[in-house]
Amino acid sequence: MRAVLKAQINKTDRNDARGIAQMMRVGLYRPVHVKTLRSQKLRMLLTHRKLLQTKAIAVENDLRATLRNFGLKVGMVGTIRFEARVKELVDNLPDLVALVEPLLVVCRVLREQINILHRRVLAVVRDDEVCRRLMTVPGVGPIVALTYRATVDVPARFRKSKYVGAVLGLTPARDQFCRA
Repeated sequence: MRAVLKAQINKTDRNDARGIAQMMRVGLYRPVHVKTLRSQKLRMLLTHRKLLQTKAIAVENDLRATLRNFGLKVGMVGTIRFEARVKELVDNLPDLVALVEPLLVVCRVLREQINILHRRVLAVVRDDEVCRRLMTVPGVGPIVALTYRATVDVPARFRKSKYVGAVLGLTPARDQFCRA
């Protein structure tokens, strides 16, 4: 569309609108599916949870890297024991305590908020019959079920079940013309 509109001699908003209308009349473009409001909210919930998770991991990794510069190794500890292990390492180094403490607070708050969002995900999945049915498949948990549910949105828009794979990127490029 951009290339066609760029070729116009008089580039104005009015001419752009006429050009877009003409392309739609000719049939150069097909209508697209707009996700339902519920689906958009579910995607936002999943995206925000993932964002907080990524940031928490980044803060923990940064703490590990900076402590390693001083010869202190955190080692293999889970998220629950991470804060205690870092405090144990920097306990006798007061200048490092002052530098590490703010990041530990940030990490703790991020983990608390991740847990809140995760509980919301679990509550949504618990109330959704389709998600519960999807979770009966081995290896499909609440996150995968909810992601699939939010991505497919309205299953009736697919004439054949094999078209769903193309939307998810699971088919070869030559077969990705979805006629939904």
